[in-house]
Amino acid sequence: MNDKQQIKEIVTNVSSLQDLRQWEQLEEYFVRNPFVDNKSISGETPSNVPRKRLIDSWRKEIGSYFYATRRFINRLGVRMLSSRRARVTTTVEHKHYVADRGERYVWTVRGTIDYILVKTSSGSWKISQMIFRLQDQVVRPIGATA
Repeated sequence: MNDKQQIKEIVTNVSSLQDLRQWEQLEEYFVRNPFVDNKSISGETPSNVPRKRLIDSWRKEIGSYFYATRRFINRLGVRMLSSRRARVTTTVEHKHYVADRGERYVWTVRGTIDYILVKTSSGSWKISQMIFRLQDQVVRPIGATA
């Protein structure tokens, strides 16, 4: 498997593992303190976050609010910046399923995620940066037509 294929697999796996709630497996895909910018959706100040704290926050958020999630990567492009650094741009749609007071809703979030991955001395690729840019979001009762 070449570098671009490995990189695509990492980005796809991170998305799938979040949906499957396989939190322990996610840690291996990140550098120790990746830069995370989710300001457009969360309002949080972009910063370097210890990977364990990042994954624990996903576990807490997803586990507390959503009974299921489904992430779709609609476009995934890899550009090699050097032999040890790559930029990945994705167009995504995330569906978050919520149950509230006997009703069920789906919160759909669309946007892009830009990643920087670096190749470690052991030859594996790790995510060192993730920037989410919100394009739109909508909440609909399940069963409602678009």
